[in-house]
Amino acid sequence: MLAGMATVITVPDSDLARGASAWARAVEPDFLVNHSYRTFHLGAALLASASRSFDAEILYVASILHDIALGTELDDGVTPFHLRGAGLAAAEVLRLGRTDDEATLVYDAVALHMELSTADDARSEVAGVHLGAAVDVVGMRIDQVPPAVLDAVLAHHPRCDMKAAFAAVFRREATAKPYCAAASLVRTLGFLDLIAAAPFAE
Repeated sequence: MLAGMATVITVPDSDLARGASAWARAVEPDFLVNHSYRTFHLGAALLASASRSFDAEILYVASILHDIALGTELDDGVTPFHLRGAGLAAAEVLRLGRTDDEATLVYDAVALHMELSTADDARSEVAGVHLGAAVDVVGMRIDQVPPAVLDAVLAHHPRCDMKAAFAAVFRREATAKPYCAAASLVRTLGFLDLIAAAPFAE
């Protein structure tokens, strides 16, 4: 729970959620871990602002694992990071005895989080990961996040030179895999420039 948040979102305390947190911290640098926490909180805030109900545990697990294969030891060097991470995350959900439907939700939330159309996905958990990541990386829909929520999230999960660090790892992904979605975003949307222009100091 983040003190001072206008809409209090509590990080789930299930075995699945705790395991996802530990896994992310074991393989990701701090800036990606903090980005993943912000993705959860900001995505949840945007869903709440739109009066959309959601499963907080599924949203959390997908959020905390959505970049698990982005430039980490889990990157196989071939598979686009969001697809590699989706498969790993879904497998973990199943390993812990959860349902096929839950694993599919986590898979789709991770696999689809870079597609613009995902913001309109009828499944709140899938839309939420995209929304949270997009506001944190490029500032999309930041005006729809209550200022108190944004301030609290940034205070508890600082950005750790997020712009430069995320741009570097995203550039490496795009260069190594010119066929992937990251490369397409860089080529067609000037994504690295959008990261630099995000309304955050770092």
